[in-house]
Amino acid sequence: MRGAGEHASGQRGDAVMRSLWALGAPPAAFLLALGALVIVGTPAPDSRAATAGLAPDAPMPDAYRALVIAAARHCAEADAPLLAAQLDAESGWDPDAVSPAGAEGLAQFTDDTWARWGRDADHDGRASPFDPADAIDAQARYLCFLFDDVADLPGNPVDVALAAYNAGPARVRTHGGIPELPETRAYIDTVNALLPRYRAAFSAGSPARDCAFSLTRDNPRTCQEAIDAARREARSGSGAWYRRCLAFVAESYGWAASGEPTARAAWDRMVRSGLAHRSDPRPPAGALLFYDSGDAGHVALHLGGGRVATNDIIASGHIDIVPLDDLTDGRWRLTYLGWAPPDFPHAAEGPSRVG
Repeated sequence: MRGAGEHASGQRGDAVMRSLWALGAPPAAFLLALGALVIVGTPAPDSRAATAGLAPDAPMPDAYRALVIAAARHCAEADAPLLAAQLDAESGWDPDAVSPAGAEGLAQFTDDTWARWGRDADHDGRASPFDPADAIDAQARYLCFLFDDVADLPGNPVDVALAAYNAGPARVRTHGGIPELPETRAYIDTVNALLPRYRAAFSAGSPARDCAFSLTRDNPRTCQEAIDAARREARSGSGAWYRRCLAFVAESYGWAASGEPTARAAWDRMVRSGLAHRSDPRPPAGALLFYDSGDAGHVALHLGGGRVATNDIIASGHIDIVPLDDLTDGRWRLTYLGWAPPDFPHAAEGPSRVG
């Protein structure tokens, strides 16, 4: 850590200055000695890759695998292989890495970005970019946010989100896409070059992307396809979903109808069958989020990154994408019951109106 090195340099400096004073050295010697200490005593910052201590083909440290898999639940786009490839590119898996610009830890957070996205993910009493659990959790949540934030810009969505992580979302928006910055282009190329290696390492796939839920019946659409369909429906401006929340989530997954009368009935079935995750504050992308809103209840589709697709929240009958908190802390003031997998055992087959 930088603090320890600076403290050690200070101790060496005090010893040298005392020796020079005892020898009666002229003032110029003090300045020369101080300059030498600045140059020699404090190591020059090296590149992030060089500080990592891992060979280019070294495997991902086993200690971080579970953290990456857990973080990949935040959204479908930021899956485990992408998070791992990004961490490799950022710091080479060095939790103590500090860049020349002052970015810190595995995910190389600057102070201002950490102030917004950092949190005590492992509940050890402190939030630090040098704590792998905190850093990987923040990396995933921030990358999920960026996927949504720059979704309307041209280019490969992964590349555009990576550009926003590296150069900042404001700069990417100003350029109308990936900026022509050599560092940013090299960063995107590096992550993409590492991706095949980590896709092989996570051969079972990301829980968020492949919708690795326990289902009684396979859905016509995958998790990612359902999320994409819900986003398209939100952009369409359709007003067909007034008080039809359960129909919306079922049709997002490709069904013609849910086969159940209300969201509350679906939740009660999930509870009876052991599929309900009551009050769990960390639903995976693609999960159905259930709320107590009265007799009928309410259900929304979690897109990941703390955002949901839901009907009637802004305009009656319309699908809007909003932060999770809007359902519980906004004007609706709903009570969150928990999440459940997209399980539709009684759904009707046929054409879906979503997406």
